[in-house]
Amino acid sequence: MGSAFVTVAIGQTLPANCSAYASVPLPPEANEVPVPSASPACASYRSYQGIGRPVDYSKARKCAWRERLAQKAGLQQSQADSTAWIVGGSLILADIYINGKGVKRNVPLAVRFACEAEDRMAMLALTDIRTIEHSPRPHGVFEFCDYARSTITASFCLGYSSEVEDAQRNRYYNSLKASMTPEQRRAFEALLKAENAYIEAHASEVYQGGTIRAMRTIGSQDILKSLFHTEIVHFERKKWPKLSNHQISNHQIRTADAALEREYHQTLQQLREQSKESMDEDAVKPNDLSRVEEAWKPYREAWSAFARLRYPAAAPAIRAKITLDRYRLIKTIGSY
Repeated sequence: MGSAFVTVAIGQTLPANCSAYASVPLPPEANEVPVPSASPACASYRSYQGIGRPVDYSKARKCAWRERLAQKAGLQQSQADSTAWIVGGSLILADIYINGKGVKRNVPLAVRFACEAEDRMAMLALTDIRTIEHSPRPHGVFEFCDYARSTITASFCLGYSSEVEDAQRNRYYNSLKASMTPEQRRAFEALLKAENAYIEAHASEVYQGGTIRAMRTIGSQDILKSLFHTEIVHFERKKWPKLSNHQISNHQIRTADAALEREYHQTLQQLREQSKESMDEDAVKPNDLSRVEEAWKPYREAWSAFARLRYPAAAPAIRAKITLDRYRLIKTIGSY
């Protein structure tokens, strides 16, 4: 690595190597936690972020101490909370202490924990940490995951980020239900269920080759989740689909299904024509595309049913827009 220190203020420095942080003292509560016999299933990152539970920094910290000890003991990760094996423990403790969430901010201690999680991540983060060390005012929330460099840490951090975004979107969806009639609410819940089934199925039509296949899949699924959220937000604001020349095209509404059907069968045929010798074993297969298409159809119908109740005047245009979303996605299948 380059220089031995990263400057944080005139006359003060933070060491630019992880070995310098190994002796940073731990707080007294660290010594009060017994070594677990199995990896805890408390998921500190969920308490830290308020995912499926209220934000509770004290609970997050107590859980993270146990996770850290499990990590250090090399215990088998909990299948119920696999994300916490990487994102919990030392990594969440790093975020807690760098941000001063429920504790006094302690930058050297935070870096110690980040080094335990991934030394390259910690050292890369130091460039930005220097602006935090002596900041007199609250700064934006710092996430060590933003600096992850190993494939495994980056993959789990992406899953973590996806959970955080899912929780934010779900809070918005739940807030909308308060303004819905009982019939609209039932239709909306059916739509959310269909969306989840479609997005889970979508993983089958994402190329699964290479070491970043998990990241590629999560990223592609997040694009669909974000698109759904954006459309809901727009429709709630009465920003209806603009399919052509800033106006809804009746022709496009009538032909959206035909356009999708044509593109689907063309792509299906292209996948079938790939010889076994030339086809990557991790490439999308014809049956994969067909299974996802079958999962998408109930999603489209659920959208149509909800739109007729919630946005009746725009329901035909919304159905066409959802269809064209799928059409555009299928056109990209060959590039995965």
